[in-house]
Amino acid sequence: MKLKKFAALALMFTAASGLAMKPASMVTAVASEVVSEGPAIETDNTPSYTDVDTTASTDTTSNTDVAAGENTDTINNTNNNTDNTKSKSSKNKKKSKSKTKAKTKKKASKKSRNNYSKADLRLMSSIINCEAGIEPYQGKLAVGIVVMNRIKSKNFPNTLRGVIYQRGQFSPVRNGSLRRRLSEYDSGRIKSKQWKTCIKAAKKVLSGQRTILYRGKEKKMNNFYFFSVGLRGARLRLGGHKFK
Repeated sequence: MKLKKFAALALMFTAASGLAMKPASMVTAVASEVVSEGPAIETDNTPSYTDVDTTASTDTTSNTDVAAGENTDTINNTNNNTDNTKSKSSKNKKKSKSKTKAKTKKKASKKSRNNYSKADLRLMSSIINCEAGIEPYQGKLAVGIVVMNRIKSKNFPNTLRGVIYQRGQFSPVRNGSLRRRLSEYDSGRIKSKQWKTCIKAAKKVLSGQRTILYRGKEKKMNNFYFFSVGLRGARLRLGGHKFK
């Protein structure tokens, strides 16, 4: 009896266990299907399109940047070319102005140097050679300045020839030495050092110089009208001459 009850209980237990297992297997199967379907869902929702679109967008942005960069470079190059053109134009204008100023200055200088005639240079060089040919260069200048000061004075003739040939004023005119010097000048015998320094001094005084170098200092001679070896009341002695 006990065995029958035991057997009946065992059968009931087994049946109960079988019923309990069946739902478990079903749960397992469902779980398996869910698991198996999971990857399929992930595969179906592959975000590859999104990735491709993002890359394409990035590439488009890069292209836009490149295009913008090229445009910027083009603008910069245009600006640089414009600046270079302006700079060259400015430099050319400056050069042109400098050349014009240089030419004007050169013409003015040339005019200043040649504000005397060849006849004046011939006569002034010859009288200086007669009066101070053996004197130092500053003595030659002083003689020429005295002659020019007389031209500007109301007390003497107002031309170079008039001053030099004024009666009783220059001994070389009376003794014939001026005539000989003029003959040397006309024949071209003026290559000696004495002649060259006399011509140089003549050019200076004819161009307006009124100063000499005296004892290392510049001395104005605007108010000197006489010179001689034994001049009374002289204010300046230079070489063999006295000046006042």
